Amino acid sequence: AINPGNSGGPLMNWRGEVIGINTMILSNVGQSAGIGFAIPINTAKAVLNDLVTLGRVRRPALGVVTIPVSPELAEQMGLAADYGLLIVRVVPGGAADRAGLRGGTEPAYLGNTRIALGGDLIVGIDGQSVTDQQELSHVMNNHRAGDRVHISFYRGKRKIEAEVVLGEARQQV
Repeated sequence: AINPGNSGGPLMNWRGEVIGINTMILSNVGQSAGIGFAIPINTAKAVLNDLVTLGRVRRPALGVVTIPVSPELAEQMGLAADYGLLIVRVVPGGAADRAGLRGGTEPAYLGNTRIALGGDLIVGIDGQSVTDQQELSHVMNNHRAGDRVHISFYRGKRKIEAEVVLGEARQQV
C-alpha cells in the first residue's frame, strides 16, 4: 500500500523483487485507499545516471513535427507507403535537420489544422515500423540524447536510410 509520505519507496512483487518506485496515491479519503502510481523499475534505471550526474533527466528528441499517415491519406497524397509519420516541420538545428530530413513546404489543411505537405515520410526507426506518434514516443523512450538511430524514410518515391544522432528535448515551461 502507498500511504501519504512514503512516495519514493520500492514497489515489490510477491517474490520480494523491486519492480517499481512508488510515486503517489490518488485518494478521496486521505488514507492508503485509492489508486497508487509507480514508475517501472526499468524506467528508473534508464534515467538514474542522468539524475545522479546532472540532477535532471535528458530526454531524446528527433526534432520533427509529424502527422500519422493512414492508407486513405497515403492514397489521396500519392505517397510511397501507406503508413508512417509525415514530417510537417523539422526543428531548425535539431537532430533531423542535422541529418538532412525535410519537412513539408506545400500549405494544406487537415480538418481545421493548417499543415505543410511534401515532407519526408518516416516509416521505421532501428528496423522497427513506426506508424503513429505513440510508437515514435516508445522508440524514443528506449534511447537517450546522443544515441544514434537509423531512420528509414521516403522522399517522394525513393526510400532512404539515414543515421540520426538524437538531440536533447527542451523542457517545456
